[in-house]
Amino acid sequence: MGRGLLAGLLAMLLGAAPIAGAGCARKPPGAPPNTSSSMAAPAPPGSSPGDSGVYGFSGAKVPDGDPQGVIGECIWIYDAANRNQVAKGDCIESAPGKFRVRLKPGRYVVRGPGGNKPIEIKPSGWIRIMSIIALPMAP
Repeated sequence: MGRGLLAGLLAMLLGAAPIAGAGCARKPPGAPPNTSSSMAAPAPPGSSPGDSGVYGFSGAKVPDGDPQGVIGECIWIYDAANRNQVAKGDCIESAPGKFRVRLKPGRYVVRGPGGNKPIEIKPSGWIRIMSIIALPMAP
């Protein structure tokens, strides 16, 4: 599958992500399950002492292929109740799929292509998120 087609398909899938109650939990019929993982991690490069938040990768993957990163808005942060958006992450063209969002310590829900993930940010803590949706191979 070409990179442009993959990016277009991913953009269509992500188009509804910021809408409360919709978003990453939706998938086309017959699509493989979403994959999303997070883990406590050391601070990303360029962060200051005392900073906290989330960073990682947001994108899509086809079978037997490498993950392709998103460009533009690529991750959304909601309050602990998963109702109100409090922040978003942007992925730039020079680093597709890579994001870093500073957040105050607290509980949040991260929405991305790989699904929704509840997290708790500790003071001076960073959480690494890998939010990748598995796309089916084109016929």
